[in-house]
Amino acid sequence: MKTLVIGATGIIGNNIIRKLLQQGHDVVAMSRGVTPADNLKDLDVKLIQGDVTDRDSLIKAVKGVDWVFQAAPYYPRSMFHKKQHVDIALKGVRLLIEVLKQSSVQRLVYTSSLSTIGMVSKGSLANETMPYTLYGKDPHPYFLVKYLCEEELVKAVHDNGLPVVLVNPSGCFGPYEHKPLNLCFIPHIVNGKVPAFVRGSINVVDVADVAMGHVLAAQKGRSGERYILGGHNTTTIDLLRDVCDVAGVQAPKLIVPIRMALGMCLLSEVWALLAKKIPAQPALGIRFIQYAQHVSSDKAIKELGYSISPMKPCFEKAIDWYKKIGYC
Repeated sequence: MKTLVIGATGIIGNNIIRKLLQQGHDVVAMSRGVTPADNLKDLDVKLIQGDVTDRDSLIKAVKGVDWVFQAAPYYPRSMFHKKQHVDIALKGVRLLIEVLKQSSVQRLVYTSSLSTIGMVSKGSLANETMPYTLYGKDPHPYFLVKYLCEEELVKAVHDNGLPVVLVNPSGCFGPYEHKPLNLCFIPHIVNGKVPAFVRGSINVVDVADVAMGHVLAAQKGRSGERYILGGHNTTTIDLLRDVCDVAGVQAPKLIVPIRMALGMCLLSEVWALLAKKIPAQPALGIRFIQYAQHVSSDKAIKELGYSISPMKPCFEKAIDWYKKIGYC
């Protein structure tokens, strides 16, 4: 089976590649970078440079491919310029749909987000049937972008029979991360750069499970359906303590009200806008916590054969990776 993974250097895309290689698939790894990143150097893949907003590079990338994994949809980091973020995101997803309609690709597995899953009442578990509930009051462009891209893909399934399966991962942890250091949670903890935390309910998962969930979605997923690839329902407090326990460092004791943390992040966003830089403390991280909820992965477990691993070994592998690349 010949497969294309878009977003080959991202933590999800890179782990998908590793699962595909373990199963003997022929992998084409698409990245915007000219040279191989650290997490691609030892992998037996065909590395191509391309961009999802460039028609020619997409046409070349999907040629002769059976499965496509889009693990790098547009990700708005700034809270400003909502229309611009939406335009860029929709341009990318519409171009991908157009190119795939003219190809022989048998399956597209699209990495969406838990942010598209509608909010449920406290004490309940959210699942794939919950429609998006934040339209018109989106707390960040990220939320709107993810929702609109899902809508475009579902429409393509219904209108054109495009073979698309949507997957919605929860908070992923594990090795082979390649984001800038300031955007990586675990190194901040290990390096003692998190003096306080905010309280919230979240779901965390080993990225290796999520990667396997993508492969299972390609094999068994139903077109037009979405599958939550989650792990363990927990809290930010327990997550922080668990990572600190594995790392052997002291956990911060100060709890900051979420509104205060958000205010600090908003100041960081404004400063970054004026300086034309990426925010040092993006507001999106706080928005994730503010609108996170406990979820059920039962659909993926029953239909795909998805399974959930314990988190401690995952944290250990993640810390080893960050040490290897000099992040902690």
